[in-house]
Amino acid sequence: MLAAIDLPTVRSQGYAFQVELTYRAMLAGFRVVEVPIVFRDRQLGQSKMSWRIAAEAMVLVPQLRVRRR
Repeated sequence: MLAAIDLPTVRSQGYAFQVELTYRAMLAGFRVVEVPIVFRDRQLGQSKMSWRIAAEAMVLVPQLRVRRR
């Protein structure tokens, strides 16, 4: 699958990397399923998700659609 989605051309980093790989896999015709992960040990603490990570994803998704054309 990594060869089919042209891995060297992936531009995103961090969490957005997962979004871009999923999108490219779907475009290449691969079946994508979600497997939930439950972190049972984490009771307290802060998420690693920051506003920058969320902003990166918000910018990335429209760019992926534009790049496809």
